[in-house]
Amino acid sequence: MTRPLPDQSLGPEWTILELLTRSVVDDSERQMVRDLLLTNTLDWGELLEQSLRHKMLPMLAHHIISAGLRFDVPTTIYMHLESALDWNRCQIEVFRRETVRVAQGLTDRRIRFVVTKGMTFESTLYDSLGSRYMNDIDFMIAPRDREAVMNVMQELGFRPFFEWAKDSRREEISSRLNPDHLPKLAREIDQPGTRIINVDVANSLTWTKSPFDVPVEEALEDSVQQPVPGMPGVSIPCFLPKYQFLFTVLHLFREAWLQKFVDLGTDVGLMKFGDVIRLIDQNRNELTDGELLRTMETHSVTDAVAWVLRHLDETFQTSTLELLALEKHGDEELLASQMQSSAYVSASGQPMRERLQSKARGSLRPVAPTHSGS
Repeated sequence: MTRPLPDQSLGPEWTILELLTRSVVDDSERQMVRDLLLTNTLDWGELLEQSLRHKMLPMLAHHIISAGLRFDVPTTIYMHLESALDWNRCQIEVFRRETVRVAQGLTDRRIRFVVTKGMTFESTLYDSLGSRYMNDIDFMIAPRDREAVMNVMQELGFRPFFEWAKDSRREEISSRLNPDHLPKLAREIDQPGTRIINVDVANSLTWTKSPFDVPVEEALEDSVQQPVPGMPGVSIPCFLPKYQFLFTVLHLFREAWLQKFVDLGTDVGLMKFGDVIRLIDQNRNELTDGELLRTMETHSVTDAVAWVLRHLDETFQTSTLELLALEKHGDEELLASQMQSSAYVSASGQPMRERLQSKARGSLRPVAPTHSGS
């Protein structure tokens, strides 16, 4: 089924990134991206800035290079894109080796865990092309194993990230107040282009004080082994598709809903929606057999998931709500009651598409509700 092409009301630069986000899958989409890249009105500065903001520069580079546009793109920009893609591929290789190293350390201690997010998506959702940007390696563990995992990580040379942070005291306090993660961990390495490896170890599929949760022990009960590209016979444990989907969507929900992530400049971006689109496309059968819906209903996360998918459908012309039978869910008033706050995307008065494009999200503060009486 042919998907509708995005409108170009936000400019050719944004249209290109939207098409790459949802994955270019047919000739009409490939031709549209090509035409937009070659138009005389294209603002390369805007395209590069937005691709950097949304962690899509390697993806943009891969598309331009694989489309054979060497002599159609300004030479200096093409050379920069080549370098960016090469660097990203080198960093992914470093991350793969480190992921296997950490995974072996945890396995040796018989600690149950899975690898999540970028390191798993890079090969399964992005075809090991080196186009998926990552800035750290993500693991999920059970809360009971926090101390044991911390010991393993220290033996492997990792230590809390505080000393590298701009505000080390703030990082330390934040870590103590949010025990859904271990403190951010880092290790220095002698590798050209990559001096520090960051590892994020979570022990919750949601967050501290979340009004709903999917028990991490349940999600870790059964995992699947995923081969590591370039390492014959080596694999890493990952979530089953339904838990991978739930973790990814609930993570996106948190960062899209809560004001604090806007203030920190780490709220939702195009790539996070792109991960969700690809997860659904690749695991359609597993996500529509009824088991995902039962799990969401059991743990009362249907509204949060549906809220994300509604914004995804409105922004990218997809039909995920209908596909996953969630059309009747996602009530924002109910979610606001659960979360004890309004969604930033609603309070700011911006549709999600405009919010994603905006470079001034933090300056758009939600308006506090007025109260009558003294």
